[in-house]
Amino acid sequence: MGQRGSVWFEGVYREHRHQVWRYLMRRMPERDAEDALAEVFSQAWASRHSLRGPALPWLYGIARHVVARTLAHVHRGTGSPTPVTLPVADSAEEQTAARSGALAALGCLSDAEREAVLLIAWEGLSPAHAARAAGCSTPAMTLRLHRARRRLERELGEAT
Repeated sequence: MGQRGSVWFEGVYREHRHQVWRYLMRRMPERDAEDALAEVFSQAWASRHSLRGPALPWLYGIARHVVARTLAHVHRGTGSPTPVTLPVADSAEEQTAARSGALAALGCLSDAEREAVLLIAWEGLSPAHAARAAGCSTPAMTLRLHRARRRLERELGEAT
């Protein structure tokens, strides 16, 4: 890739760093997100030759692995599984969701269902791109999303 690859990668970084940052901030504490962002782009640079298709789903896939590894490291040795938690709401959008019970309902979803909802609803990916980021097939992503929606409707319905 050489010089041209470096220029290309700088463009990918400039175009997607804020989206990847927000993805990380919704999944881990801010103190870990800065290092995770650097790790995502470091891994992306190292594996840039494997990119096929749009860069953002590929970057989210890398970020998903970095988050899992970071959270597993943080919780290693506690004798308990990694808890299902969502970051504290900081933005107006997240505060509104928290007040309406949406974050609590998200906590009732399986990890795979929650990731499907977040990739599609919050990150704005299509089911095909969300599947790529999550490392599954498009039909599997569609099924996860369908199950998540049913469970969310049930959870939110009970909360009102």
